[in-house]
Amino acid sequence: MKSIKKLLISPSSAYNTYHEKYKFNLVWKISLFLILTSLCLLITNFDNGNEALASNLFTFLLSLLMLFSLYYTRRFKVAVYLVFIFGTLIILYSLSNLYYVNKVIDLMWMTAVSVFIFYMVGYKLGVISAIINYSALIIANFYIPKSSYLRSIETKTFELELENSMNIILAGGLTLYFIKQIIDHSISSEQKLSLANKNLKKQNKEKVVMLKEIHHRVKNNLQIVSSMLRLQANLANDEQVKKHFNEAVNRIGSMALIHEKIYQTDDLSNVNVKSYVETLINALIISYSSRKTIISSKVTSNIDTVDLDLLIPLGIIFNELITNSIKHGFEEKEEGEITISIIKKERLIIKYEDNGVGFDEDKNENFGTILINTFTEQLEGSYTLNKQNGVKYVFTI
Repeated sequence: MKSIKKLLISPSSAYNTYHEKYKFNLVWKISLFLILTSLCLLITNFDNGNEALASNLFTFLLSLLMLFSLYYTRRFKVAVYLVFIFGTLIILYSLSNLYYVNKVIDLMWMTAVSVFIFYMVGYKLGVISAIINYSALIIANFYIPKSSYLRSIETKTFELELENSMNIILAGGLTLYFIKQIIDHSISSEQKLSLANKNLKKQNKEKVVMLKEIHHRVKNNLQIVSSMLRLQANLANDEQVKKHFNEAVNRIGSMALIHEKIYQTDDLSNVNVKSYVETLINALIISYSSRKTIISSKVTSNIDTVDLDLLIPLGIIFNELITNSIKHGFEEKEEGEITISIIKKERLIIKYEDNGVGFDEDKNENFGTILINTFTEQLEGSYTLNKQNGVKYVFTI
């Protein structure tokens, strides 16, 4: 009993996926089944001197070849191709020589072979198998002499009827077994996929929580750095030093704001660019609240989000542009307006303009301008600057 159970268990295959391993095990079981049934029919027909002896012998040899190919190649495709070639030849032999065999039986074996090939290697070879077999059956109906059918009816015996019945049971049972295996495999695959998706969602949720916590801590750490710089600025006696410290605080704030936006949303790789820029403008206006200018802003964008690799350098660029407008552009004005347009075409087009007094570029070749140039180059972009009636930057990224 243990030996039989061991034989039913297929050897290890060369496949790694569940789907391919399942098919390999299925072909192994079918090969054993065909060996057993064809051997039984072979012994029966040998004793009776039946004309189907050659057909049963071919089936038995085919089953052995399938088993050997599975054992030595550890792959199922060779066995399937053997069924496609020799299985079809055996059916054609039955059609042309075994007139006593009911054509319904041939049809059932044809269906079993075609369904098997269809499932194992795909619909193309399965359709080819079905076309060959069914075409042969149609031709046989037209060209096999009626006298052969009449002679087969006249010579019918109980043994022949018993063999036909066995063939019907075997062919029908094998076809139903294939269909059942296909359905079971489909259900099993769906269950495994559902379980895998559930586990992935769980892992993804855990990673999202973890990444949000990381972004939250980065934002807090940047705020601590900003607080330390503010304290250092308050201790400085030189106004120019205080100015540089405050500018550094704002630059750090532009990066901290990105991390704040990230952990407030479910998308950890993209940030709503319009919301970010609007928040940054408001933060910088508050930072320079000592100035009496009333500043309004308008931000438009035809894209919703941008990724972090783009937004971090963009955030620093926006920080410098907005800071320049507040500090220099609106220095002598009661009201000021900042307009930002972000348009995605073949490339990203960013327009920044204010209605300030403009500035002298030679006098303003400071660290902020260097940052704008540096990060524009980092993004492999370029920009133009118009200083008439305020400033107008057009970035192409």
